[in-house]
Amino acid sequence: MIKVDLHTHTTASDGTLTPLSLLDRAESRGITHLAITDHDTIDGLFELQNFTEKKDFSVKVIPGIELTTNILNNSFHILGLWVDIHNTSFKDFLKNQKKVRQERAIRIGDILEKKGIKNAFEGAKRIASNSVVGRPHFAQYLVENGYCDKARQAYATWLGNGKVADVKVNWPSIDKVVDIIHKANGVAVLAHPNKYGLTKTKLRDVLSIFKSQGGDGIEVINGRQEKKITDYLLGLSHKFDMACSVGSDFHSPLQPWSDLGLDLDLPSSAKPIWEVSTIRERFY
Repeated sequence: MIKVDLHTHTTASDGTLTPLSLLDRAESRGITHLAITDHDTIDGLFELQNFTEKKDFSVKVIPGIELTTNILNNSFHILGLWVDIHNTSFKDFLKNQKKVRQERAIRIGDILEKKGIKNAFEGAKRIASNSVVGRPHFAQYLVENGYCDKARQAYATWLGNGKVADVKVNWPSIDKVVDIIHKANGVAVLAHPNKYGLTKTKLRDVLSIFKSQGGDGIEVINGRQEKKITDYLLGLSHKFDMACSVGSDFHSPLQPWSDLGLDLDLPSSAKPIWEVSTIRERFY
């Protein structure tokens, strides 16, 4: 019996587990197919290759990524699954994404510095270690240094949408993101469609654009969620004739609502993303 989780993060981006530790945890939780989908980077996948060659794992690792794009002047996340991490065009694209993220982090640090929060960028960079600095690293720095009690408060006060350190980025357009995923022989999936705070009409508009640009699927289950949300997203998958994906969006063992493999069983009427013709042979 398969147990699939197609949306996870490691220390290569904003997760708390190393790629190897993530794989160990997936194995202990009975996962059979695991996609590592760090934000705009495949460094964790390259890191993992060095270990999987030395140890046999029962988990089949699916190379993936979570790319940020722009649709209707808003930021969205697109999962690229089964991507060829050695594809030259794909790797060149990611170099630019990394540069954009680094520039945003520096700007966030400058804004916080002007607001009296000293060494924010340096502190976030220390927390990020070898990964690109992101908002979660700034949030952790703010908590550790007493500027707020919890990471959620850091977003509500400083880092969230419309807040003082919300730095807008000119992310690549959806056609470019879908195209680069396809050039790397992957499939493009709209991540966590229920978490953008969109009206039903706006979400349908986004999915219509995504589909028109070659989008392959939507994530109908993202971590623990209510059945009515799953049913609604399943209905949209039928409406737009798109395959369905599932993922925990795992970041940390301290977030039990998004633990690996939690409540990720697809409804029977869903078309699994792994049954798409270009993917099926690589899945089984």
